Order: sequence, then structure tokens, then C-alpha cells
Amino acid sequence: MCLNNNNLLKNINLDFWKFIEDNQNTSPISLRLKYRDNSAFNVSFAIDQIEARQKTKNKLPNINNNPRFIYPSLLSTEQCTSEAVASFKQSLFKDNYLTMCDLTGGLGIDTLSMARSVKDVTYIERYSDYCSVAEYNFKILGYNNIKVVNSDCSDFLTNCNTTFDALYIDPARRGDSNKRLFAFSDCEPDILKLKSRMFEIANTIFIKASPMADISFSIKELENVSDIYVISYKNECKELLFKLENREISANKITIHCVDINSEGYDILDFKYVEECGIIGLNYSSPLSFLYEPSSSILKAGAFKFVATKFNVDKLSVNSHLYTSGNYIDEFPGRKFKIEKIILFNNKETKELNKTLTKANITVRNFPIKAEELRKRLKINDGGDKYIFATTDYSNKKILIICSKV
Repeated sequence: MCLNNNNLLKNINLDFWKFIEDNQNTSPISLRLKYRDNSAFNVSFAIDQIEARQKTKNKLPNINNNPRFIYPSLLSTEQCTSEAVASFKQSLFKDNYLTMCDLTGGLGIDTLSMARSVKDVTYIERYSDYCSVAEYNFKILGYNNIKVVNSDCSDFLTNCNTTFDALYIDPARRGDSNKRLFAFSDCEPDILKLKSRMFEIANTIFIKASPMADISFSIKELENVSDIYVISYKNECKELLFKLENREISANKITIHCVDINSEGYDILDFKYVEECGIIGLNYSSPLSFLYEPSSSILKAGAFKFVATKFNVDKLSVNSHLYTSGNYIDEFPGRKFKIEKIILFNNKETKELNKTLTKANITVRNFPIKAEELRKRLKINDGGDKYIFATTDYSNKKILIICSKV
């Protein structure tokens, strides 16, 4: 069980909470310059709470509604899952599992997503500080179905004498000198070394991965992959979630789920991993009446051909990943635009574009220069309701597409 005599929880009193409340909107830097620790409470830790709440204002809005929630460290705010993503994961766990174990507990946001829909949850964390704080947080949030265990996950798996319906693990993805790691064999802990033991105590494993991880390589590296969830929030890819099952799974059975979370909920586009490779004879076209930019989850999943055939749109070029149609396709998953004008890049009309368009949002796709450099060349300010897509068409011409959102 967790160690309860944790130094972080000492001297947390009314003065501690009042200091946080009184300074909740104050710059943490100025607070650190102004205050030093005293015997009444840990001022430095109180300032950490203020900074953590400011950093997670949009990431963890419901958690921060509880004024007594404690963050064990500032690092935990950077590594934790957002509430929006955790809410989607809750839908995956609901009605599918009775017992789950989070092998890399951390701040506990993913653990909470399990506890909302699973009968019994076990939280594993190697740092005793995090365990004590998690035990405290789970209690004040009203969860009594979470068991906190202070242990390294490898040691826990070695000595575990019980079984679970599913395991969840989020391996650390940074190596020496804070270098980012994307191969599971390079992460801590090494999933590949633990996998066989994990399957001895659970038939399902969920593995959280960086949005930069290569999906095809990960499938080969992990094996046993049945589903991959490419999760985006407000059109920014946040993470990959691999579901492994304790059985042989052929490539044609693997499903990729493109999940786009927004303020209204989430949309999912599913396709089989092998479908993309099996599509031939794609249609290519110059820009027609409407332009489509796929959501970030679809781009990450590499469903470039699949999305074209499913929604009956033409692709501008093999590598541009922009689509067009004569008729409006409202169901297309991504941003949709009405094309107003198309001009060749680097001709007279390009140089005079700023005479009629002083402000626009610029995006480059399969184009030789970056957006900021193009903006400087065009002498057009950022913003407004007009959009410029700089890209290469199927005949290898560099073009600018001026459009507005539908």
C-alpha cells in the first residue's frame, strides 16, 4: 500500500489554502521572489500549486474546480492526460471491464477515467510522494474504488498474484539529455520485455504512445495489436493509444480509429489498417469549388486514400493531402472551405495579392517554403476570415488557393 507519512502533505493547513486562494492569479515568478518558506506551511509547494493550476486551466478545468486538489509536482501537469482525452478513454472502458490496473499512475487522470466506469481500479506508482498525493486526491474527489500501490511497475508485475481484465501503461518517452523517444523498446519501462508477463495477468493491454510514434513500426514492434486510437483534441493530435489482445491478430483485422474531440463531444472515423494500401486508382484534380483539409487524426493515421474514396472527393496531388469537389461534402471529417480564387505562385498576380487581400490565415501543404516565409513574401498580415493554402497540384504546379470557411 501507499506510504502515508509524505513530506508534501505536511503543514498543509488553512494558511496554505488561503495563500493559494489569495494569489491564484499572481505570477508564480513574482511570488517566488517575494516569499520564502516559513514554519507555518511550505510556501514553495503552495506556489507550485498556483503555477500548476494556471498551467492546467484549460487542460484540467473540472479538477481545478476542487480547491483542495493537490499537484505533486509541476512535471506532473506536463505529463498528464487532459480531461477531454480522458473522458473519451472512459467511453472505451465503460461496460467492457470490471477490473483495471494503471501501471504508471502519475497524476492519476487516466486512473480517474477508469474509476468512473470500472468497478475496481489499481493505481501503481514508483514515487511515494505521488502515491500519497494520489491517495489524498482520490479521497477528496469521492472515489473509493481505487487501490493505491507504491511500487515500480516491473516489480509489481513480477510479484503480482492477481489478475485484471485490462492493464494500462504510459511508458516514459524521454531518454538521456531529455531526448524524446518514440520506439517502445527505448522507453521506460521497456514494454517489449514486460509484455509476456503482462499477458499472464490480463488479456487486454492499453499502451499510451507519443503522437510522433510511427504507427506501422509500432504495429510490428508490439505485435498483438487489435486497435489503434489516434486521438486529437481541437484538431491537434495528442496521443496514440494501442490496444493489445492476448491472441494472434492478422494485419487485416487491425482497426484504426481516428478520434476528433471537440467542445461538443467527439467524432470517430474507423478503417482497417490494410485498407489504405489496398486502394488503387485514386482521382486527382485541379481545385474545384470546395477544398477539404482532413483532421489531424486522419493525417496522422495516414488515411489519405481511404478518406478520398469514402467521401468521394478528388486529391490535389499524391503528397499534398488536400482534397476538392464540385459539390459540397458536409460529412467530410476536417476543415471545409469555399474556393474563391486560384493563382500560380511567383507570378505577377502573387506579388500584387496584398493589394486586394491585406490579412489571411496561411497554410502550406507540399510546398517548398514555410508559412511564415510565404507571409513575408506576400506581405499579408495574419488573421481574418480568408485562408490561403499554398500547395502543389497534380501537374506539379505551385499554386495559392484563396478561400473562406464554409
